[in-house]
Amino acid sequence: MQKRHDLIDDICKKTIDDKLCVDSLRADPRSSSADKKGLAHIMLQLSLAKANGTYNQYLVLMKQPMEPILKQCIQICRDNYYITVTELISSIKYLDENDFFNAKSDAGAAVTCTVTCEESFTEWHPIRKDPLKKENDAFFHFNVMLSSLLNLL
Repeated sequence: MQKRHDLIDDICKKTIDDKLCVDSLRADPRSSSADKKGLAHIMLQLSLAKANGTYNQYLVLMKQPMEPILKQCIQICRDNYYITVTELISSIKYLDENDFFNAKSDAGAAVTCTVTCEESFTEWHPIRKDPLKKENDAFFHFNVMLSSLLNLL
C-alpha cells in the first residue's frame, strides 16, 4: 500500500498542483491499487463528474427568469460544458485504448470550455457576472492540473 501512495506522490509532484492531485486521488479508494494510467483514468472520471455537475447547474439557471444577455452567456456556458462532457467521455475511451495523444487532446477541451464560458460574460457592457464563476474557476484549475498529469503518460 505504501508503494502505491509513493506512486501518487511521485506523479502528483510533477503536476502544477500536487496538493489538489494528491487529495483528489487519495479520496478515491481505487487509486491505492492503480498504476499511472489508472490514476489518469480516475482523474478523468473526476473531471467528468465535475463537468456534469456544472452542466446541470447551468441547466437549472437557464430555467430562471433573467435579462436576455445574461441568459445568452449562461447558454454559452451550458453549451460548452455539454461539449466538455462529450470530450471527456472520448478522452476516457482514448485512454483505455492507449491512445494518449487523443486522450490528452480531448481532455484539453475542459480548459478551453471554462475560458470560453468566462469570456462570454465580458463581451457585453456592462460586464455580467457568471453566477457559477467559483465552480468554473475550480473546474479550470482542476483541468489544468489534469492536463499536466496526462502529459506524464
